[in-house]
Amino acid sequence: MSLILAVLGLFTALYLLSGLRQINQWEAALRFTLGKLTGRVSPGVTLFLPGIQELRRIDTRMKNRDLLQQMVITRDNVTTMVDAVVYYRVVDPEKATLAVENYENAMKDRAKVVLRDVVGETRLDELLAHREEVAAKVRAQVEAVAAAWGLHVEMIGLQDIALPPQMQEVLAKGAIAERDRRYVVIKSEADVESAKNFAEAAGILARSPGAMELRRFEALANLSQGNTKVIFDLAKPYDDVRHAAVAMAEAAATEAKPARVQQGQRAVDAEAQREAEAALEEAALEEQRTARRGRMGGA
Repeated sequence: MSLILAVLGLFTALYLLSGLRQINQWEAALRFTLGKLTGRVSPGVTLFLPGIQELRRIDTRMKNRDLLQQMVITRDNVTTMVDAVVYYRVVDPEKATLAVENYENAMKDRAKVVLRDVVGETRLDELLAHREEVAAKVRAQVEAVAAAWGLHVEMIGLQDIALPPQMQEVLAKGAIAERDRRYVVIKSEADVESAKNFAEAAGILARSPGAMELRRFEALANLSQGNTKVIFDLAKPYDDVRHAAVAMAEAAATEAKPARVQQGQRAVDAEAQREAEAALEEAALEEQRTARRGRMGGA
C-alpha cells in the first residue's frame, strides 16, 4: 500500500512540475481551461494543469517586419518597386489571440494591400518628394483595421523606391536642367548687381579726377605684369578724357529728354533759321540797291 502511495505521489509531483511555466516581463500569458479563456497570467512563475489547461504566450514588445519588395504602378502609369517595413506591437492580447488566427501574417498582408492602393493613387513626383506623407497615409489605413485585432501600428517606412532605368535617366536630365536654370538666374542677378556697382564706381571716379588718375596708373601696373606689349599715351591729359565723358553724358541726357521738349526745340531752331535767312536776303537786296545807285551816279 505504501508503495502505491509513493508511486502516486511521485506521479503527482511530476505532473505538477510539468505545469510550471515562467512568464517573462515582456510577455502576456492567457490561461485557457477546457478551451475557455479564464484569465491573464502575471509575469513570473505560474502553475497550470496540463491536459486541462493551456497557456498562450504573446510577445508584447515592438516588432519590425519587412514587407517584401513588390511591383506597384503609380497614378501616372510608372512602374516602381517599393520596399517597406512595418513596426507594430500587441496592445490587447485577448483580441490578438481570439480575433485573428495569425496576427503577424494578417498584419503583413494588410500592410501590403494598403501600400499598393495608396501608391497606386499617388503620382511619381509626389511619391519621391513626399515619402513620409505617403507612409503616414498607409499607417493610418492599416491602423484602422489592426485596432480590431488588438494591434497598434507604430510606424510604416518606405525603405526604397526603385525606378526603371529609362525613368532614372529622365529624372537625371530634369535635375540637370533645373541646375542649369538656377545657374542662369544666379548669373543674371550677379550681372545686374555688378552693373550697378560699375555705374556707382563710374560716378565716383567722374567726380574725383585724382581717383581716376590713380585708377589709370593701377591699370598700367597690371598690364606691365604680363608678356603682352601695350602702348599707352601717358601724355594725354586726364581732363580731355573727363571732358569727353561729360560731353557723352550730356549728349545722352539730351537724347533722353521727353519728345515734346525736343519738338519745341526743333520749332525754335527752325524759326531762328528762317529769320536768319530773311536777314541775309534783306542784306543782299540792300547791296544790290547800293550797287545800282553807284552805277547810276557814275553814268
